[in-house]
Amino acid sequence: MGLEYGRRLSLATIVTGFALFACSPKPAEAPEPLIADPPPGAAEGSSAGEAAAELSRGVAYAKSEHYAEAKPHLEKALIAQPRSREAAFYLALSLEKTMDKAGAESFYKKALGIDPGFAEAGENLAALYLDEPARPDDAIAVLTEVLAKAPGAVRLMTNLAYAYTLKGDFANASKQYEGALAKGEDAGLRLRYGQLLVESKQPEKAGEQLRRALAGTKDDPAALATIGRLLAFSKSFPECLKAFDRAIALKAGDPEWYARRGTCRHELKDEAGAKEDYEAAIKADPKFAAAHYYLGVSYLAEGRRQTAYDELEKAVKLGEGTPIAKTAGERLESLRDVAGSRKGGKKK
Repeated sequence: MGLEYGRRLSLATIVTGFALFACSPKPAEAPEPLIADPPPGAAEGSSAGEAAAELSRGVAYAKSEHYAEAKPHLEKALIAQPRSREAAFYLALSLEKTMDKAGAESFYKKALGIDPGFAEAGENLAALYLDEPARPDDAIAVLTEVLAKAPGAVRLMTNLAYAYTLKGDFANASKQYEGALAKGEDAGLRLRYGQLLVESKQPEKAGEQLRRALAGTKDDPAALATIGRLLAFSKSFPECLKAFDRAIALKAGDPEWYARRGTCRHELKDEAGAKEDYEAAIKADPKFAAAHYYLGVSYLAEGRRQTAYDELEKAVKLGEGTPIAKTAGERLESLRDVAGSRKGGKKK
């Protein structure tokens, strides 16, 4: 029994909760009050003082997520100080958050024109390009240019890896992940890199990255389950079992997790343990077709043909229209063919 249940996973379908970095005001700065006073020393009524006050108010509104209120202040600040990268950046952010993506793109570009090494502007502009419908070539151009001015920015390298992945350029995507990981250990990056290697059909390299991701992942059941799925595809079955053991200990009750763990146990020749997991999956959700399929295959291996037949029929019925139902149906047909040939042989 192979891992028919899993099918080949794409990066879009494997991930649960791992998105590219994007679209946040400078995270290191503390929130400011909604209404900010002009900087000390600014001459009241002077152009510079008014511009500084408008910028301060606009930034404060943006950081407090009052984006509509931020826009007029930032527009005035940018008119007064056309070379203010902060005004251009926060205006772009405010436009993006109020669903004006074309305006956001224009002002992120303006911020980068003022400062080509402005990492936050490059990050957010690239994220716009990587949103649906994706424009990976534009994202790659932006990120490559900004990284030339700000080398070693891990967030930019990670987004660049994702952009290359969208193009199917796994070699360049791998280079970016390796460069980012050289800056410091990060279990999330290991997971993303492992996903890429699974997608590019490099199971041994994927297993290495995913094992390190497993070691570095704390008590996050969803992340652990994702790592477990990928470890199964890279044929790292002992580690797959460990990942699902940890995930289920933290959050029991997901039928898929039991079924996945059962397939890992099967590969490790623990058929009794595998069957227990399939039964646990069915107990958690009696309508979970995949668990009925695997339990049927397990019964078939024991020679319990009628019981196996019943479980496979349930998988076909409950999973109607899905790949697992198709696979179960093919198993049933093969059983019928064998039964038919045996009856035919007896007649002769």
